[in-house]
Amino acid sequence: MARHQVCRWFVALLVTASLLVVACAPSASPQAPAPQPQPAAQSMPPSAPPRPASDPAAKAPQPAKPAPSSAPATTQAAKPVTQPIELRAGSGQPKGDPIADAVDKFAELVSERSQGELFVRNFNQALGSEQQLAQSVMTGSVDMGAMSNGNSARFTDGWLLYDLPFLFKSYGNMLKSLDGPLARSAIERFEKDLGVKYLFPISLGSGRDIQTRSKQLKAPADIKGLKIRVISSPVDLATFKAWGANPTPVDWSQTFVGLQQGVIDGTQITIGAFLSNKMQEVIKYNIRLDYQPVFEPFFINAKKFASLSPRHQSALLEAAQQAKIWNQQDASGRTQKIVQQMTEHGVQVYVPTPAEYAQWASIREKVWQDVSEQLKGKIDLDVAKKLYDSQ
Repeated sequence: MARHQVCRWFVALLVTASLLVVACAPSASPQAPAPQPQPAAQSMPPSAPPRPASDPAAKAPQPAKPAPSSAPATTQAAKPVTQPIELRAGSGQPKGDPIADAVDKFAELVSERSQGELFVRNFNQALGSEQQLAQSVMTGSVDMGAMSNGNSARFTDGWLLYDLPFLFKSYGNMLKSLDGPLARSAIERFEKDLGVKYLFPISLGSGRDIQTRSKQLKAPADIKGLKIRVISSPVDLATFKAWGANPTPVDWSQTFVGLQQGVIDGTQITIGAFLSNKMQEVIKYNIRLDYQPVFEPFFINAKKFASLSPRHQSALLEAAQQAKIWNQQDASGRTQKIVQQMTEHGVQVYVPTPAEYAQWASIREKVWQDVSEQLKGKIDLDVAKKLYDSQ
């Protein structure tokens, strides 16, 4: 019996040990789901746990960027329009004058030839006298300007030959010469001395006449002692001294006031500039002499011209050539019409007889010789004589 009891005790001990093992094991709910792998967002540091989907502060997902367009170039957005290059131009004359109108026409043609990529802004009578305007173009503060061949004597000797009185037998002959070899050397000198690029000559339609406030001139004897406004040119000074007048250099911007106040007795301008400058208000007499062919070279600062693209340079030169043709036709057609209008305004326009004209022209050789001696080496009288005889 003792052996039987030992066996029962041993079995009871095994059962007790099994219960203790089960009791100490962790409890597991049969409904618990199997562990799932962590999403990629769980890889962030513990300090910044991912927000739940219901978090109102969470940003909405951004739409994906479209892939680069493979459409042909014609469907792409147009390139922005480039602002036109502005070129500042000036003249010493008011709108309606042949010079100012020629610059306006040039501006119009530049816009056309450049397809709007160049824009010329013209300032009429707003940039000082012709000499001041020329200095502004030389320094580059203004891009383009016009100045008479006579006024250019302050800056260059290039046009001195063209200042000689009675050099051409007609204004048309002078215009033709500007396309020839004689003008080529003058243009090159003009460009070098001023640092500019010559574009085209602006025609005034006729040469210089002489206008007076209170005395009709018919022959040189009538001008003796009168104070006549001239430009600051050695040729003009010598010319009026040879006629017995008192030449008085006055800037064009002060000429009207000088005539109005009686500081000067007369002036020597072209028919084309008469009405546009309201000279009928201070001038009562005009003698048709056409003694000196005057024109206005129109030019651009050389550095400015060089800074433009070859295409834009070509546009400027082509526009200049077209403007020259237009201007010569325009200025020529104005002369007779302006003479008629001057008469209507009470201005007496006198045409000298051939004998009277010969008296005015008789100073030609004397003035040429005086100027040649005064400006040694600057005027070639042999060239002047050949030019005169060839007409």
